[in-house]
Amino acid sequence: MKRFIPYIVIVMLLSPLSLAAQQIMNGNGEVKNLEVVRDNGRVTVNMLIDVTNAQIGKDGTIILTPAIEKGEQSLDLPSVQVMGKRAHMYYLRNGVEVLPEESPYLERVAKRKDRKQGKEQVIAYTAEVGFEPWMRGSDVVIKEGSCGCDRTVISQNGEDPLGRFIRDIYQPQYILSFVEPDPEPIKVRQESRSAYINFFVDKYDIRENYKNNASELASVMNSIKLVDDDKDLTITSITIEGWASPEATEQHNKKLSENRANSLADYVTKKTGIDRSIINAVGCGEDWPGLRREVETANKLLKREEILSIIDEQGISVDKKEQKIKDLYPPTIYERLFNEFYGKLRRNDYRIVYNVRNFNLEEARELVDKNPKLLSLSELYKVAGSYEKGSPEYNHVMQVAAETYPTTVAAAVNHANVLIQNKEYDKAIKVLEKSDKDDARIMNALAYAYAAKGDIQKAKELWEKAAKLDNSDAAHNAQELNKHLETL
Repeated sequence: MKRFIPYIVIVMLLSPLSLAAQQIMNGNGEVKNLEVVRDNGRVTVNMLIDVTNAQIGKDGTIILTPAIEKGEQSLDLPSVQVMGKRAHMYYLRNGVEVLPEESPYLERVAKRKDRKQGKEQVIAYTAEVGFEPWMRGSDVVIKEGSCGCDRTVISQNGEDPLGRFIRDIYQPQYILSFVEPDPEPIKVRQESRSAYINFFVDKYDIRENYKNNASELASVMNSIKLVDDDKDLTITSITIEGWASPEATEQHNKKLSENRANSLADYVTKKTGIDRSIINAVGCGEDWPGLRREVETANKLLKREEILSIIDEQGISVDKKEQKIKDLYPPTIYERLFNEFYGKLRRNDYRIVYNVRNFNLEEARELVDKNPKLLSLSELYKVAGSYEKGSPEYNHVMQVAAETYPTTVAAAVNHANVLIQNKEYDKAIKVLEKSDKDDARIMNALAYAYAAKGDIQKAKELWEKAAKLDNSDAAHNAQELNKHLETL
């Protein structure tokens, strides 16, 4: 009885795999040119089994069974028998019918071991099976067994591999770096509001008790005083923009809007004591874009599309547009515009620009939830860094930073990093899409999130695009992804 020698192992790859000759049959046989190819859902195993030097008795049989194995998963391929002279003659006389039904060799191919000296005996072996997901990173092994000529399997399989050559699926190591925010030596912030102050027709002097002026003026003063009275803030400028409705001429309305803006500027100085020199008054004239927005949302307005067409008409003055709207029939169209829409166009927009002092850690912690816009990104990250990375407190501050600065690349990428680590990939994508999607750092982070979700094609496109913009992380990640894809 011939002693069995099991397991020659080679890994399965996407592309053809060829290895040097491996000994089998107790060193008296060799497997040459072993090749494993996966293509179109099929796996093909090719090899040359050299039994030239195999020592097999006349009644002996060696059975070689290639198999695909990974962990507890295993799939045997068709076996090959190498027989001595009398064993081969017995096989020819009796055929496979003499084999027991439970025999593992029913699909075997017989090959007589020729005893002639110097004659090379090589078996060209090929087998094909359907690919299954578990086969990724699997091994191709050759199990060796032996039997006598009386149909009884004497031994099969073994335990000790002769060699194993493992190359599993490449696990990519992607990079998503923390983005340092741009320095903000002077923190500049602003507040923008609108005031609907009523004036007498063609007048620009402010009457505090006229219509709703008392409440409108109080709102303006309150907005300015909230900033002016805050010891942490310093107002650097206030800009007041005056707007008019289209009735009367364009030139008249331009001057009227400027005078009304100056009146409000003078009023602010009088009531607050803020130096008039830092208050800039601008006359913006007729607000045709505002009129268009109002008309566009008035679905039941008669001849709405015609009015929009007049507003959008190129090559004519706004005075002619005004007249064309007045000429629409019936006249109730213009009356409705004048009564319902024009009043909303007569307003003063004002913008308060101010500087914010820097805060220490304890002060910044208090402002995170109270008024985070007074903090720079660097200050927010100092607060985050005072907590353990990944802790609820750390993650909360990173979220606040992204919500406070949604379009800032650093805030978006760094918060997305936290979300990705928590496997919240869809949330990470939403955060990143609010920022500059043409920025390579945003592309790199988006690709990372898509790759984690399993959208490899989207990730590949974004990483390659970002790499062309000289983003080193994206270039690295694109290479890692390609290495991974090569082994799938």
